[in-house]
Amino acid sequence: MKINFNVLDEPIEVKTLTSLIVNDKKVFNNIIQSLYSFNSEKNYFSILNDDYSLIKENELLLVTDILGYDFNSASLLKLLYNDLEVEFSNKIEVKDKIEKLLEEVTYLINNELIEYSIDLESDEITFLELFKALGIKVEVDSDTILERTIEIIQIFKYLNKKRILVLVNTSNYFSNEEFKVIEEYVELNNVIVLMIDNNEFDGVKKQYILDNDYYLSARIMI
Repeated sequence: MKINFNVLDEPIEVKTLTSLIVNDKKVFNNIIQSLYSFNSEKNYFSILNDDYSLIKENELLLVTDILGYDFNSASLLKLLYNDLEVEFSNKIEVKDKIEKLLEEVTYLINNELIEYSIDLESDEITFLELFKALGIKVEVDSDTILERTIEIIQIFKYLNKKRILVLVNTSNYFSNEEFKVIEEYVELNNVIVLMIDNNEFDGVKKQYILDNDYYLSARIMI
């Protein structure tokens, strides 16, 4: 994938874990604001496929606060439930068995509703409603910022519609050794993670630095 914004001469390639340092605060703020209200067609900050087509809005996962990240927000759970429904659809026997049990439960309840003093009716329960009723959620078991970051990347990997994870101002949290752990995990899971920061730091193999004069330099470690 590639990224582009107004002050660049050409798009920057983003592969596995890539760091972008933007020293100019105005440019940095414009980028972050653009990501918050990301619109692939009209945006200060563009994210492109290899063929230079724009990615869709729902293909971006933006995290600006690792410590405050809600692993069980309504929007995230909806994505997870949709993915779960696809997984169940691929397991025909399991899906058929669940549907049969739901029909039996619905039948029993409807029979009881007939006896109730007020006229009531019911709808068929969907898989999404079933997941919600069962209280299915992400089990968070992280004691450190590094562990939370790894869990975020792990969840991102299994969100089929998401294609790029953007982490904002996370460099101050990690040592060089911790960056190696994150980098190895990203490479192992074959995902694309872009870190955007306002302060320079070491520890990431692939890093682009945009200075206050809008000069872009690349620092690639082998």
